[in-house]
Amino acid sequence: MTAVVDSPEDWEVVERPPSLFRRYQFASYKETRSFLDGLADLSKETGLYPDLGFGTTHVNVTVYGADGAAPGEAEFAFATRAAALCKTGKN
Repeated sequence: MTAVVDSPEDWEVVERPPSLFRRYQFASYKETRSFLDGLADLSKETGLYPDLGFGTTHVNVTVYGADGAAPGEAEFAFATRAAALCKTGKN
């Protein structure tokens, strides 16, 4: 069961396993690659490394809480910043 929440923008809070999920769609592989590069930089900065699944024009991002716990403040902040990568033209 999932619930859509307002913050972080357009992410789903998933109960089992406890996580945050969002699928991003892009018009081209170039945009997809740029977004993935931005996520890599964000991960290096924050120390959070989400599970990624991607194809030519999409990226599925799943962020888990520490040690199987529900996502906390750090994970929500990561999700918010990941969403901002699209808005700042880094995709």
